[in-house]
Formats: sequence, C-alpha cells, structure tokens
Amino acid sequence: MSTMDRLQYETADPTRPHRGTVVWLHGIGQAPGDLMAVTQRFRLAEAGVRGVFPRAPVAAPSLLSGLAVPCWFPQNLLAIDRIDVEGLLAVHRPLSALLDAEADRIGAGRIVLAGFSQGATVALTTALTYARQLAGVALYAPFMPPDLPALLPAGGPSPANSGLPVWIGHGARDWVVPERSGAGLRDLLTGWGHPVTWQRYPGGHEPFAGVRASLPAYLSDVLDVHVPRVPGAGPAARTR
Repeated sequence: MSTMDRLQYETADPTRPHRGTVVWLHGIGQAPGDLMAVTQRFRLAEAGVRGVFPRAPVAAPSLLSGLAVPCWFPQNLLAIDRIDVEGLLAVHRPLSALLDAEADRIGAGRIVLAGFSQGATVALTTALTYARQLAGVALYAPFMPPDLPALLPAGGPSPANSGLPVWIGHGARDWVVPERSGAGLRDLLTGWGHPVTWQRYPGGHEPFAGVRASLPAYLSDVLDVHVPRVPGAGPAARTR
C-alpha cells in the first residue's frame, strides 16, 4: 500500500467520554507534535475531544536548509499563489479515508478538520469536497489558492458542507502568508454563505499563536462540548 493510500498519524484520546474529534494538519516542515501542543494548551482531552494528528506524506527541499522536510504537497513559500493542484488533490483521498474512519467512530457531524498554513489549505479543500457533513473547519494562516472554485469538483462546496462553519485566525505580522490571504479567504467563504469567525492576532507565522478564547468557544459551539477557558483568555471573536 502506498503512502498516499493511508496516512500515518498519532492520537490524543480524551480523558472523558468521547464527544467529538479534531483532525489537525501541520504546516510545511512540521510534525504532528507541533499541533499536539495546541490541543494540550486548550485542554481538549478534558472536554471529551479526541485529537488525530496525521503526518504529511511528501518530502520536499526546504528553502532555508535545502534538506527534505515533510509537506502535504511540494510548495515554494516564495510563490504561495502557485499551487501544485495534482499534489493537493492527491492528498484528499487518504485524508477522506481517515475522516471516514473517524466518522465511523463518532459521526461526521462531530468532526472538525483543522490546519495551519499549508495544512490549512489542505484542510479547507478537503472539507469542502468531503461527502459527509462535518461539524466545522478551523484554519490558522491559510493561503487561499488563486482559483479555489476550480479545485472543487462542482465549482463550490459539496452539498453536504455548503454551509460549513469556518474559523480563521491570522497573525498581523505573518511574513510567510500575508494577512490579506486569510482575509480574502474569509470574504470569499462569507460570500458563499459560510458562517465565518475571523480573528486577527498580533504575531507572525506560528501555529495557532496567541489563540485563547476564540477557538475554544468555536469548538464548544460546533461540537456541543464544553472546552475549558484558557487562563487569561479575553472575549471570543465575533462571527460575521
């Protein structure tokens, strides 16, 4: 079986009865553990939320070191508007299979697909093409493909996820994926009728950096669970 038929992944099981699952997709050059730290910060296990952390199946040279690093598809970070469409679509198949397995465990309507940077682009396009209705999708520092509708078989979201609630966070000082990319995606999805929660943070290109009340509140809402408040968290972002 090829690596594109099945993804390797790690899990963090809930300490209370299983109420929902978040599947987390890391960014280029990262590993599942980078997002495991996020779930620990939000104490999702205590809320009955299972974490699933796939490992990107492709390796491509890093612009910084020249060494091969994990990625979902080959990507030049100096030209993020150029998408390897074939590579992006190829990873949808094993991700959809992983979602099917989790749906058999808890139900598709209790699954959120989350991602950072390139993982956010993969999470969004997978969610919008997935055949079963998901609970939501959470994206941090997403870069919007230049022609997102062209990546979707019907030119838009699948009927099952046409009204999928979306959470988007972006750092104002992100030099890798400019904030305008996340804002543009926000506006496009809002125009398609998705309820979008938008949150702007002061930091740069780090996975879910600075996130406190907004994302836990979103997960509590779409998964119908009680995610504990992060100490020192302010009010949640508004939904637009």
